[in-house]
Amino acid sequence: MSVKEDFLRKFQEAGGEVAPSLEKALLGFKDAIFCVDKRLKRRTKKFAIREVPPEEAEVSITRVDAAAAETGSLIFGFKEGEGHKLISLPKVHIAVLSTRRLYRSLDKALSKVDGDYISIVTGPSKTGDIELIHVAGVHGPERVILVLEGR
Repeated sequence: MSVKEDFLRKFQEAGGEVAPSLEKALLGFKDAIFCVDKRLKRRTKKFAIREVPPEEAEVSITRVDAAAAETGSLIFGFKEGEGHKLISLPKVHIAVLSTRRLYRSLDKALSKVDGDYISIVTGPSKTGDIELIHVAGVHGPERVILVLEGR
């Protein structure tokens, strides 16, 4: 199995969703309020989305710094602590990943990420209590939608 196939299988097993393009990922969020990673601002201008700070956004759009096929995880590096809000506060997180940033092992992927703060996301946020009641979206987004770009 290729690294890409292995990653996609594990990412989806963890509850992540895959969209064929950023445009298709945005289709279901016509009236939503967004926050966008600085590195993607230019690409999202054509969608005429309404932007607010992460604390007020329903959907975030970010670029992924690396991903690990071993675990199906997305990895983000931040220079300051505020960047983490983009991936943790909105209920929906749209993550844009280049296939060039896809690695087989978690160790290799982590070695490629630069930042003072590093977050590893493996699917939507999930938690459960002693009574086995599971709740999504308590410590992060309820949905994680991946846009994989490249071959």
